[in-house]
Amino acid sequence: MATRSEEAPNHQIDVDETVNRLGAKKGVESVTVLTRDGRVIRTTATAEQSEVQGKLLSKLARDAADIVEELESEDELSFLRIRTKRHEIMVALDHNYLLVVVQSPQKD
Repeated sequence: MATRSEEAPNHQIDVDETVNRLGAKKGVESVTVLTRDGRVIRTTATAEQSEVQGKLLSKLARDAADIVEELESEDELSFLRIRTKRHEIMVALDHNYLLVVVQSPQKD
């Protein structure tokens, strides 16, 4: 019988390592990995926060990607950055996944 680590695909280990590495950075409040349709795969946020992020940011990413494609059909959106007074939200887009990092902006 295989152990859990033998059964776990390498990409799951990579995802966990990436989430842990990003989550340890100064100022990072949460890291969330989502499917393109907003389903939470892995998060360091609360369940409520990650569900809201999944719903809203996946829609925003879809809409922004559609705008980029309409403006330039040969191009595609790969990264989205939103800065507010309290937070900076960074969304990296992949064909299947979204990586969301929420951090406190650095004071200059």
